[in-house]
Amino acid sequence: MKAPAPSRNGFTLVEMLIALAIFALIAGGALSLLRFSVDAEAASRTKTEQIAAMRRFLSVWSADLAQAVPRPSRDANGELRPALEGTNPDGTILRLTRGGWSNFDGSPRPSLQRVAYSWSGGKLRRAGQPYPDGAASESGAALADAAAPPVLRFRTADGVWHDRWEPQRTAQLPVAIELTITMRGGQPLRVVSLVGANYQ
Repeated sequence: MKAPAPSRNGFTLVEMLIALAIFALIAGGALSLLRFSVDAEAASRTKTEQIAAMRRFLSVWSADLAQAVPRPSRDANGELRPALEGTNPDGTILRLTRGGWSNFDGSPRPSLQRVAYSWSGGKLRRAGQPYPDGAASESGAALADAAAPPVLRFRTADGVWHDRWEPQRTAQLPVAIELTITMRGGQPLRVVSLVGANYQ
């Protein structure tokens, strides 16, 4: 009588190696997919934050230009400054007097405000002065990132665009201002805003 063949309990070494190789392949694929999803989500969040910051900047920019008033001011040294100034050597890209400054807390101050936009260190900043005459600008707040200094053009009442703003009168305002700005890693954005639309 022949003895029964021994039963196999478990896997051979080759079967174990094949199973481990398949598991490693599946795990590697899942890990790559997870990594791709995390990177895509982070890139999407960064882009969304950049777009939101640019929208906030353009909203404030358009509001300031719409409420620009033809009112010259005096700087901290008492020198007369035009109602609107273009690019200056100090890094300021635009300085203007605006009206409609909300006074929610009833502080003793005028309804006019002198504001300045500048670009430094890749940041677009907006700074205000507590009074339109004789006050120094505050430190300001960064509103958005920009890869390069913004470029401005000014449209006069005769329909001509100028690269520099050189008013004939200190109270003169352009009809519109064209802003060309490049976000980090993005395409140039061109925005045309009316100046003093709420007053003219």
